[in-house]
Amino acid sequence: MTTISAAEGAILANFVDAVPAAVLVHTMDFQVVAANRLCEDVLGYTTEEMLSRLVADFIPTEDRDSARELAGLLGDAYPAESPASGRPIIARRRVVRRDGSVISCWMQIGIAHLAGLRVIVACIDLVNPVDGDSRWWRERAERDDLTGLLRRAAFLDRVDAWVQRDLPMTLAFVDVDRLKAINDTYGHRAGDLVLEAAARRLRSWAPSWAVVGRFSGDEFVVACSGDKMSAERLTASLRSAVCSEPVPWATEQLVVSVSIGAVERRDGEDSRDLVNRADALMYRDKAGSRGTGSGAG
Repeated sequence: MTTISAAEGAILANFVDAVPAAVLVHTMDFQVVAANRLCEDVLGYTTEEMLSRLVADFIPTEDRDSARELAGLLGDAYPAESPASGRPIIARRRVVRRDGSVISCWMQIGIAHLAGLRVIVACIDLVNPVDGDSRWWRERAERDDLTGLLRRAAFLDRVDAWVQRDLPMTLAFVDVDRLKAINDTYGHRAGDLVLEAAARRLRSWAPSWAVVGRFSGDEFVVACSGDKMSAERLTASLRSAVCSEPVPWATEQLVVSVSIGAVERRDGEDSRDLVNRADALMYRDKAGSRGTGSGAG
């Protein structure tokens, strides 16, 4: 946890008190270091209660994956080598109040240097409840019912946004092997448990600069922005994460294996070509090694 001196705390407190909006400031490791009175009104906590807490305490559990995603995009928007060139991200978010209720809000989020610290500053503005309901329905439409992962269209929207910014990217298809045999032998509920386990492991694995979706019954897709992950490394990392242990079913242990095709984006390549290349490699892996080959390219 970050330790804030009394002098640094005073600078941060003076800053947030001067902002005419509800504002929360936290470190890059997500520890709250400042909040103002208007933020107390929004969240229901006193400033003292908010200090040193983790931001996750104010985020609904089901929203934490998208919050990590947003943090990754924010890091891209404020490059360390030229942070002054960054622009705030405006997003619709939900927060958890002290009484456990969940409310919708607009957030303007940016990175600043205050009191010698690199911090994330979030200005919060409540939204009309009707608008909040609309957002809830939109988010539900974007998420797969069984796994909670992004559906195909929503996933491709994220990939297209990275393509438009011409970001380096690595994309992988992850296909669960022998799902039909599991369904035929043990029933569809067993197959669903395997898919849920695979999705849960992918969510747990995913860093802030990755998005995960479900394209079809047994097929997941992962995209990583930036040049942090080669195709070979992504393949090995995903296989290790998803196949780490069997899935218990009655008295059985259902072994999980996957076929993977991973590709790195080429100069000028659009999302359709990227997806098609990864899909083809995944089928090559499935045909050639039945889920034990590298499938990277």
